[in-house]
Amino acid sequence: MQALSQSAKKLRDAYPYSNGQSFTQNTPSLLSGFAFGQSFNSRPGSLGPFPNIHRSAAASSGFVPPSNSESSTHSIMREEYIVSRLRPHIHEYVSACISYLPYFSCVPTPTISNAHPSHPSLPQLLSKDKPHLTETFMFLSLLTTEFLSLPPLTQSSLIPLLLPRVLDEWKAWVDRIDETVNKHGGMFGEETALGWKRALDEFAEAKGHGLEALRHVRDQWVTRVGWLVGRIVQPMMEV
Repeated sequence: MQALSQSAKKLRDAYPYSNGQSFTQNTPSLLSGFAFGQSFNSRPGSLGPFPNIHRSAAASSGFVPPSNSESSTHSIMREEYIVSRLRPHIHEYVSACISYLPYFSCVPTPTISNAHPSHPSLPQLLSKDKPHLTETFMFLSLLTTEFLSLPPLTQSSLIPLLLPRVLDEWKAWVDRIDETVNKHGGMFGEETALGWKRALDEFAEAKGHGLEALRHVRDQWVTRVGWLVGRIVQPMMEV
C-alpha cells in the first residue's frame, strides 16, 4: 500500500503545475501575460483588450492576441505537452499497479498447458493460496482511490492502460464475496461490510472516461450481498 501511494504521488508531482489542473483553467496564456502569471488586462498601462488603435502596433511587434480558434489550438498543444511530460511517469505507475495485482487477484487463473512444471508463473503459484478477501478489498480500494484523485487529463491517459484490469479485479472480488457468503455460508463482520458499502458508494459517483462502470460494481455487490448490511434490492413489481 505504501509503494502504491508513493507511485501515485510521483505521478501527481510530475504534472507540470502543482495544482494538477489543466493549463487552460488556472494558468495564464503565454501570449496574454508573457508567462509572468499576470495578464495584460490587469497591469497598469497595458494595452488592455487591445483596442483597434493599438492593434497595428501590437501586430508590428509580433504580438497579436489569439482568436478563439487559435486559443483552441493552443489549448490542444498544451494538453499534448502535458501528456508528453506525464507519459513515462504514467507507464511507471501502471507497471507498479500491475506488478502488485497478482498478489491480491481474485480473477480465476487459466491453466497453461505448455508451461514448464519446474518454472510455474507467478499467477499459477498464487492460485494455490488465494488472497484474503479483506486484503484484496484494501488493495483495490486504495488503487481506485489513488486513481480517482489524479487530474482528469492524467486519468484519461491512464484509463486504456489500467481501468479494464481494475474493473475485472473488482468484478472477480464481488464474485468471490457472493460465493463465500451465499454458497459456502461464510460471514463477515458488520463493520467490515459497512466499510465496503461506504467505499463502493463513493466509487459509484465517479463519472467520465468510462468510470461509470464502477457504479455497476457497486450495484452488483448490493444485489448479491447487500443483505449483509440490510441493503436489499427491491424486486420490480409487475404491471
